[in-house]
This record gives sequence, structure tokens and C-alpha cells, in this order.
Amino acid sequence: MGKVSSGIDAAAWLREHGLRATHGRIAIVRYLDASRVPLTLADIHAKVRAAGCDFATVFRFISILEEKDLVERVAWIDGTTRHEIRARDGHHHHHHYLICRTCQKVEPIDQCVVEQVENRIAKERGYAALSHSLQLSGVCPQCQLTGKPKAKGKKRLPSR
Repeated sequence: MGKVSSGIDAAAWLREHGLRATHGRIAIVRYLDASRVPLTLADIHAKVRAAGCDFATVFRFISILEEKDLVERVAWIDGTTRHEIRARDGHHHHHHYLICRTCQKVEPIDQCVVEQVENRIAKERGYAALSHSLQLSGVCPQCQLTGKPKAKGKKRLPSR
């Protein structure tokens, strides 16, 4: 998981949204903000447990962030539920992801080919506030070169 070069000021961001800025909450927000891919609750807990956050605390705080529309829940291609921080420019848009079925490497895709279709469907059917996510899976070039066996069928990917 890559890091974002200039992260948000987590304490100020929490206070701006009416939330207490505890050490654990700051750690969770920083980790979510720095991640290029959506994270499972287990991923988040593993990273912030040193800041004094038990799993229940992570679960409760992520639920609060979801209720305030600050974090988006993402149904991942492997059946897990992941979470990502919403865009801070007011326009929410999931990243799109390319996932290797062999090594589970995740690469964000920056282009959005679905947004135009989404807008057309919303207009035609009268929907508002549509959102989407897109995850494509395949075998990455490195795994093709090393000749690793290709995953067959639906395989549960690890949480990382």
C-alpha cells in the first residue's frame, strides 16, 4: 500500500467534523488517508493497535465515520468489506482497482469509464447521488513471467 505525499491534518480534520481527536482516532484517520486501496477492519486494527486501539474501537469508530459520510464501505471482489476515506473535494468517487488473482497485488486505476454511463442512467431513471466502484481481476505481468499458477474460480484474497 502506497503513501500519499501530503496527508491531511488528522486532528484538525476530526475536529472539523465534530469528532474528538484521540490518539487512536488520529492514527486510524492517518492510515486511511495514506492508503491507496480500501482497507479491511483487520488491516486497520493491525496498523493502529500500537496506538491503543482494540478491534472494537476500530469497528465503532469506522461506523461513526460511515454515518457521517466521511468513510465509504466498499464490497471487495473477494467478498470482504473494506473502507476508504471519501474524497475531500466534495465529489465522491471510488478509485477503480486492478487486482492480481495470483499475488493479490492491488493497483489503483485513475481513469473512470463508468462515470458517463452512471450519469446517463441517473438522468434517465431519475436517480440522485449514484456512486459506483470497479474492481477488475487478472494475472499481473510479474506473475505471468514467474509462471506462478493462476488462481481458478472464485478465490478469497487475503485482507492485504
